[in-house]
Amino acid sequence: MIRTHHWPWLQLVVAFLIQATGAGALSYSYSVIAVPLAETFDASRMALMLGLTCMTLGAGVVSPMAGIAIDRLSLRLIMVFAILMTSLGFVALSVTTAMWQVPAIYGLVFCFGYVLLGPLSASTLLARWFTRKRGLALGIAGAGTSFGGFLFPPLISWLTDLLGWRVALQVFAAVIALIAIPVALMAADRPALKGYTPPLPEGDADHEAHTGARFNSTDTIIRHRAFWVIAISVGFMFAAFTATVGSLTPFVLDTGATREQGAMLIANLALAAVPGTLLFGWCADRFDVRLALTAIMLLMMLGLALFWGTPDMPRLFAGSLILGLGGGGMLPVWSSLLAQTYGVLNYGRVMGLMSPVLLPFNLLTPPLAGWIRDVTGSYDMAFVAFVLLLLLAVVMIPLIERSGPGSRPVDGEAVKG
Repeated sequence: MIRTHHWPWLQLVVAFLIQATGAGALSYSYSVIAVPLAETFDASRMALMLGLTCMTLGAGVVSPMAGIAIDRLSLRLIMVFAILMTSLGFVALSVTTAMWQVPAIYGLVFCFGYVLLGPLSASTLLARWFTRKRGLALGIAGAGTSFGGFLFPPLISWLTDLLGWRVALQVFAAVIALIAIPVALMAADRPALKGYTPPLPEGDADHEAHTGARFNSTDTIIRHRAFWVIAISVGFMFAAFTATVGSLTPFVLDTGATREQGAMLIANLALAAVPGTLLFGWCADRFDVRLALTAIMLLMMLGLALFWGTPDMPRLFAGSLILGLGGGGMLPVWSSLLAQTYGVLNYGRVMGLMSPVLLPFNLLTPPLAGWIRDVTGSYDMAFVAFVLLLLLAVVMIPLIERSGPGSRPVDGEAVKG
């Protein structure tokens, strides 16, 4: 029998492992899976990145409806559905006969796992269960993405060497289903169902501000200036990180390193993200979240700068560490910013509505990086472009109103819809 006060921590474990599955299997592992696909179908680097692009496009279509569904339906059953779709996607990928089928599978099947096994589900779950230590909880759960990135790419690489890539993906699909479904079934949709009432944040006795009751309609949310500033600045950040991770193994091969070293660098990046999630999650509870967001972007710019030219392994190692440290803070800081600004009642709706705004950035940058490589023979210009996007995002951050316990919107947009 689980005691009432233990339920929030069990949900933290669920959020951690669910994000490990989604990010590790779909985002971090993409560049490892892409290598044998390119060898089998003789694909260009640009064509190789279309899988990420189509998955992002599919996610943009699914996200708004998924956000509303998460606020209204059983989050536990939604996560089980996403796990089954992810396993089905890897089985389908294992029997592909042409390169065009790869982006089709990522766009039509994997998009559900990409959306529903990520921050949309995990952060919504934790926003319901945690208040006073929400940033730390989101940081710990966000470390799940790093754990998945550390575990799954080397696992897929090892299975591919042992069994061939087709059988390896089938085995991987079974592993995901057997491990992740029991985890998802431990999710408790709402604290009230377990007799638990999360306390209000310290120093905040305003229940309306905490729940976000003022943002009680889609119209009110999308008319809020901070919604667009957050979406665009965070969109630049996620786009740069996603495209870099997706291109990392092909980029490393261009430097003369091996595929195994590429998988190792992805694992290294993911491992470095663990302290990043914890550090920035802790900061989100104690400092202005905008400062944490700025620090993340500066770290990512430094990591990308180390990839310029023809880096040796020490520089690649250092760049992946720094990029991972900054990237690890993206989810907890973004999630904390949304929860503090919009409250918990419409958290899934806000994140779901924001995803289509992020879509163009995530949609264009992976194939853009591949196209630049095909045209110039190098990823240098792609990394320069990502740094410029991050600089622009840093400039935009002061436009986000200060948010936190007891803070209020200041531009008159919080009118009930």
